[in-house]
Amino acid sequence: MISSSLAFVHTADASTDSDFFEDLEESEEEEEDFEEQDFEEENSIQICCAWGNSLEDGRLTYYIDDDDDTSEEQQQEVRNAVQEWDTKIEPLELEEESSKKASDITIEFEDDNDQEEIAGQTITIANAYGFLVNAQITIYTEVQEYEFDTTTIGQVAKHEMGHALGLGHANFDGNLMAEMVNYGTATVSECEINAVIEANYWKLGDNGDDNVDSDSPRYGSVTC
Repeated sequence: MISSSLAFVHTADASTDSDFFEDLEESEEEEEDFEEQDFEEENSIQICCAWGNSLEDGRLTYYIDDDDDTSEEQQQEVRNAVQEWDTKIEPLELEEESSKKASDITIEFEDDNDQEEIAGQTITIANAYGFLVNAQITIYTEVQEYEFDTTTIGQVAKHEMGHALGLGHANFDGNLMAEMVNYGTATVSECEINAVIEANYWKLGDNGDDNVDSDSPRYGSVTC
């Protein structure tokens, strides 16, 4: 028997302007570029994928790499980001694992990403039926020699966890899942919560059905 898998890559882009992470102020030029983007009429968040058998018990496990190059404060900020998702989505339990191999979601740090303006990246792996079986998050502590503070690292971690839980990007600014970090927010809102539940509705919805194989992952978007 030959099985297949699919991989999806999601990123959080970052501006490297000198004032970006101080006050999150936008220059006039950035505003003009942003306004020229093609957005849908309704504010919405994309749904990209759903978890399968790993979510049968309503629980997903995660592992945070305790890299020697990252501080305890940075690691705790990421842990807090995951725990915010855990607290706000009542039917979902996110449990930290001590083993990378045993976890559904792995979160690792990279010192610098000097080739691209990417603050974070999530790679999700799906099985032949399209259901997620694993997610790998990378959080960059620097971009082009600009070091992120812990607040920004927490925001990026929340954004990437959104991808790991089945979300794509938002099509409007002022939202955690906005593609550009400096156009986003560090708050997990009701819209993100509803979108994760919708993405994984077979288990997290009101009429959760444990028979994963008879269903298919949900795609589309949730209006905010």
